[in-house]
Amino acid sequence: MTRALVLGGAGFVGAAACKELMRRGVETIAAGRKERPYGTFTSYVAFDRTDEDQLARALEQTQPDVLLDLACYQPQQIEAVARSFKGARYLFISTGVYPDLHGKPAREEDFKPLEGEPPESLEYREGKRWCETLLTRQGDFPWTVIRPPAIFGPADHTLRIAAYIERVADGGPVLVPSETYEWQAGIAWVKDVGFASALACDLRKPTTHQAYNVAFEGKSLHDLIEGIARALGVPARIHPIPFNQMPDGASPYGPDPRRGAGYVIDKSRRELGFEPSALEDALAETLAWYRVARPSHPGYANRGKELEIAGRG
Repeated sequence: MTRALVLGGAGFVGAAACKELMRRGVETIAAGRKERPYGTFTSYVAFDRTDEDQLARALEQTQPDVLLDLACYQPQQIEAVARSFKGARYLFISTGVYPDLHGKPAREEDFKPLEGEPPESLEYREGKRWCETLLTRQGDFPWTVIRPPAIFGPADHTLRIAAYIERVADGGPVLVPSETYEWQAGIAWVKDVGFASALACDLRKPTTHQAYNVAFEGKSLHDLIEGIARALGVPARIHPIPFNQMPDGASPYGPDPRRGAGYVIDKSRRELGFEPSALEDALAETLAWYRVARPSHPGYANRGKELEIAGRG
């Protein structure tokens, strides 16, 4: 039986990945900094992965065949893992690491490793880019990368999906960038990311030194808002305006015209067997959470300004 240690296994994506791994018969151990969180449903170990000695002890204790890493975005942590992990596969969950593609859908080969040495302090996206860069420098180290864009689902701590739900629900106009709202959007369902992660942990699949996009296919911001409106049983009042006139927080998924138009997932479909779920299923589960939790995205505080802009348009 394959054994997997999941760093960040009690988190948003980690919980989805652990459930799918266990469903596939993988012995699954979740890991995090805190003592066993309430509701954790797998075996669990607590340690601080930023302390290399603690990481090495945890790996020695658990002896995983697969190390699934959802928590890393600092490049020095990649180097520590490469020194300590002796198993068959290290699966790194990345993000949108692609350069500006100006409306071109992102393919895995569009990522280009960075040059030089990483800065000491990095924000999330740039940190992920450096982590991937350092993986390419690790020689025979058995890495595989999963690249999701913006991930939504129940209990999404970013609340970006809530930003759209609450605007549709209040019945007012929803501002979107006129240049890009019909582009394929860079979004993925948390269950799909967990599913793809489990597929990539299958040691029968030859995925070493490969990266895989995981996302919805052919779904635009327009489709997302229309889907939310159908699920809520209300009209979708989409109001396109130029991107440079969008108030902060009005459309957390953009899309920024400088970025790519979603992801191409042909490689994941062909080599992993990944197929995205129906958007309607993802929205149904997410809306069930929203109706109970009633979260609000911070950008909704500017709703009055948005209505004013829409009224002038």
